[in-house]
Amino acid sequence: MVSLFSSLNIASNALSVNESAISVVSHNVANMNTEGYSKQRVNLATRNIAGTIGDNVNAQVRSNGGVMIANVMRYNNDYLNNYYRTQVSELNKYQAQLDGLGDLADVFNDLDGEGIDGALGKFYDSLNNLQEYPASSTARINFIETAKSLAAVLNSKSVQLDQLNSKALGDGESTDALEKSEIFTKIGAFNDKLEELAEVNKALQVTQTGTLTANNLLDKRDLILNDIAEYIDIQVKENPNGSVTLYSGDDALVKGSVVTGKLSIEPTKTYCLNNGLTYTPEYWIDAAGNRRTEKAVVSIVNSSGNVVKGDTNGDITGGSLGGLLHSGDLNADGMNPGKAQAALNLIASEVADMFNTLNKRENAFYINPNDTSKLYYETDASGNITNGGNNADIFTTQTGTGTITAGNISVNPDLLTDDGCWKIACAYFRDSENFDENAIGNAQNVGNSFIDPSGNPIGSFLGTRSEKRANLNGQSLEDYYTGLVGKIAAGGSNAQNMVDTQQGIVDSLYNQIKSNNSVDLNEELVDLVKYQTAYAASAQVFNVVNNCLDTLMTLGR
Repeated sequence: MVSLFSSLNIASNALSVNESAISVVSHNVANMNTEGYSKQRVNLATRNIAGTIGDNVNAQVRSNGGVMIANVMRYNNDYLNNYYRTQVSELNKYQAQLDGLGDLADVFNDLDGEGIDGALGKFYDSLNNLQEYPASSTARINFIETAKSLAAVLNSKSVQLDQLNSKALGDGESTDALEKSEIFTKIGAFNDKLEELAEVNKALQVTQTGTLTANNLLDKRDLILNDIAEYIDIQVKENPNGSVTLYSGDDALVKGSVVTGKLSIEPTKTYCLNNGLTYTPEYWIDAAGNRRTEKAVVSIVNSSGNVVKGDTNGDITGGSLGGLLHSGDLNADGMNPGKAQAALNLIASEVADMFNTLNKRENAFYINPNDTSKLYYETDASGNITNGGNNADIFTTQTGTGTITAGNISVNPDLLTDDGCWKIACAYFRDSENFDENAIGNAQNVGNSFIDPSGNPIGSFLGTRSEKRANLNGQSLEDYYTGLVGKIAAGGSNAQNMVDTQQGIVDSLYNQIKSNNSVDLNEELVDLVKYQTAYAASAQVFNVVNNCLDTLMTLGR
């Protein structure tokens, strides 16, 4: 009788186990198209209900409890998952860089002839006209107007680059501009993901491993980690219960159910003022004495808002945050808006340096506005001929002070007065003894014999068109600008190739993970038939044992 009841219990338990196994198969089939779902398999084990059995065969038989579910295995490859996240981080960095270069290419799109290239061309055309008609007020005013146009185009491009940088990181000074930037929005979304991860970790800590519930939580955990990897490069350490510790560099952001660090971002100027560091609109000096150009600084703060680690920019090199954060870095590889801005500033500086130096050089003379057929001159106390102090800068800043950049270059207001056009030099003599008040226009025939403050030999205004400037890598203004546009185009092409290549790597890894983790209907059908057959057999055993018990009960009446 005991053996029959034991057999009945074994059969009943087998029915329950195979029913659960069929439920797992059903769960797999139901989620075959669910993103991030990892297929699951039931692992069965023999169930014993007694302790030491000894050599008694009857005792051994009675100790058998039938079958039980040892665990529900989740198909997963941690190495592939971590490698996939690393590559996803790189892909999102490259994509952020490509997006920035696409906007940058739009800024320097000069196909309509209205850009810097066109402005430089018109500027030198006006100089050519001025060379032919040095005493013409019309030619002089036209030159001044093209100089104004060139300055205006440089100003406009600089503003567009500032807006491009501001779109990514803010302007480096205003909190309002930072809060409207892409990186500010992404950091908020990133911190939300940290909270989601902590919640899943909390659930995993109180859930038995090897169960459907735990496996479903692990799937959710991996999806969140994949999302986080799109923002920054991360390191993950898994705990025995399936929860993870998430690191950025050496700093833990999530430990189990606790978010130990969130990302906080502030304008560079604010960060420098709060930490006693040197700040200028062009660069800042960090605590290690390095000259930096990022417009924003990311720190790690705890739940109370206290700084755990300041300036983690160097740790964030991957993901969309890394791509945005270093979009203006002058030390970064390849072209970016920051490098383009620096190149434009150099062009503006060189234009001003060349023309201001030529117009103010010693023994440069100007036309007498009262008699435009003669040069204006004065004599000093010793009777030496001088230019009379009419020498003036052609270009200056919009405020009249400070370093000339693309953003502030302007034509000297002194040239915009009624007699201002006559302040443009039109004659040069190597010494005052050779001065000839009737030699209007000989400034265009000096040759490259004059050395400017930067050590460059220059002669005439028009000659600057072919000047090879040391600060421009030995190139002329127009060649340097053409090279800049070429670098931007090449940078965009290279960035697209990087994105395409990286996308191929990510897709390949994704397919490998899916091949390993995804539901195979053929396998599920085999398992379904297997468990269905076992279920039917167990039911038959149950019926037989039940009939035996009925017979025994009848005999005992």
